[in-house]
Amino acid sequence: MKLTINQIAELAQVSKGTVSKVLNGHKGISAPTRERILKLIQQLDYHPDSSARALALQKTGVLAFLIPHEAATSLTGSYWTIVLSGISQQATQMGYNVMILTTPREGDIQGALNQILKRSSVDGLIIGSELVSKESLSTLVLHKIPFVLLGQNPDFQHWCIDIDSLQGTTLLIDHMVRQGFRKIGALFGPAQYPYVKERLNGYFKTLASHGVEWSAHTFSGYDAPAIRTNLEGLLDTHPDMDALYLASGGDFLIEAYKILKERNLQISEFGLGVFDDYPFFDLLTPRITAIRQPLFQAGQQAVELLQSLVQGSPPDKFLVQLKTTLVVRESCRELTPVK
Repeated sequence: MKLTINQIAELAQVSKGTVSKVLNGHKGISAPTRERILKLIQQLDYHPDSSARALALQKTGVLAFLIPHEAATSLTGSYWTIVLSGISQQATQMGYNVMILTTPREGDIQGALNQILKRSSVDGLIIGSELVSKESLSTLVLHKIPFVLLGQNPDFQHWCIDIDSLQGTTLLIDHMVRQGFRKIGALFGPAQYPYVKERLNGYFKTLASHGVEWSAHTFSGYDAPAIRTNLEGLLDTHPDMDALYLASGGDFLIEAYKILKERNLQISEFGLGVFDDYPFFDLLTPRITAIRQPLFQAGQQAVELLQSLVQGSPPDKFLVQLKTTLVVRESCRELTPVK
């Protein structure tokens, strides 16, 4: 006999509304109560009789790309648009259309998920994982909606496409040290992001591997005022710094470039390396040494992985981690043609 939400509520000794909140990933439920309900749902193999369940059985020909940021801060830059171009090309080749979803607040994907559950509008989702709660992701698992994460989530193991941030940082810092820099400062993105933690780890590990004890770093949001405040603070407190590692591109590079110029620091002598590569880096003087991320390929592989989940043939390995490439230019002294 098929269980109902009322029976789950009775067995868990809570109200129907409490069970509904847990199913939809809403906050306001204590951890013990949430765990008790989820355990019952899993043990009894309960599946909500909703449009989301129909989604798992029917095909719409649409995949959703859910970016956990406001549109103004995500779609105006190149990072997510390059990923989207890879997703769109691969999805088109496989016969899918792509729906783009953003959020009203950073990391708050629940509203977008509720719309998907209500409308049965997609066959599966690709989700940027940073700052997404495990409760929201559990909602998709409970409703049997296939999804793939872009970037690892520290609290939720799932099928994921990720860039090897540790490997990329190691390549860049190793190169900078070999070019003679010994006092390399570092500006990172928000400390809570998993990829930021990997880049921080790579920074310290690589310096240590060369016997370099000097280090100086700080974190920053991705808006221009925050970047300026944090980078100027880093430079002011470490006037002996001889190079800078920017652990992100985009506005990080643009704002940093302005500040270094304002301080009359000669970049070719000071040393500058960036974790992200853009065509316009070749137009700057000096040209910027950078880590090139395979963002387009990440989007393509996310679609391929999602299709395997939609078809019910998931791979055994949860994580696909893509390697980066070091692009050497003049900003770290060495003059090497870009291949």
